[in-house]
Parts: sequence; structure tokens; C-alpha cells
Amino acid sequence: MSEELPLSLRQKLLKEMLRAYSSKLSKKEQKPQSPRDIVMSMLSDERGREILEKATRLYPEATEYALSIIAKLIEQGVIKSLDAITLLTLLNRLGVPVKPDIKIKFVKRGGREVSFKEYVED
Repeated sequence: MSEELPLSLRQKLLKEMLRAYSSKLSKKEQKPQSPRDIVMSMLSDERGREILEKATRLYPEATEYALSIIAKLIEQGVIKSLDAITLLTLLNRLGVPVKPDIKIKFVKRGGREVSFKEYVED
């Protein structure tokens, strides 16, 4: 088949193959990221970071194990995006029973957020 192609086209194909091969090699040579870094880079919101910090504070060993599994799923392409709800569900399913902090905010007329005590006083 390569005999049928013109010389210039064969050269272009060969250059493209070499470029693709060298980019694969450079990706393999990069130092591997920790599972925590992989998961943190995929988190799309601040709430997910808060949940991850709380899980690490309460269950450090179990969280590291769960993060290694989640990182493998990200690398395999099973997980495409990761938000707080998805992270919380995955952690609970993998045996890290973390509960998110509940924040109730009251908004007064004018759009100002106040605590419950201030809201009731007025």
C-alpha cells in the first residue's frame, strides 16, 4: 500500500506518525500525579473541595483509598466531570460516610444575607 502512495504523502504520514509517537512518550515521561491532584483538578465547584477536605479530616486512610479508586476511574474515562454531589455519592458508596455542612442563609429585603438570630430580631 505504501508503494502506491506518492513520496511526498508517505513523508507526511511518517512525520505525523513520529509526532504522535513522541507525544505519547512525553506523556508517559511526565511525573505521575497523586490521586488527590487528579480528583482536585476534576472538581468543578468549591463545595466539592470542602467535602473532600472534611472527608480527609475525618477519615484520612479511607479517603485516600477512595481517591485512588476515583482517580483510576477518571484516568480510564469513566468519570468525565466531577461536582460536589457526585463526589459525595462516590465517597459514601466507597465507605467514607461524610456528611456535608449545612448552611442556611436568610436574605432580608435588599438582598443582604443575615444569620437566623439577626433575621428573627428584626
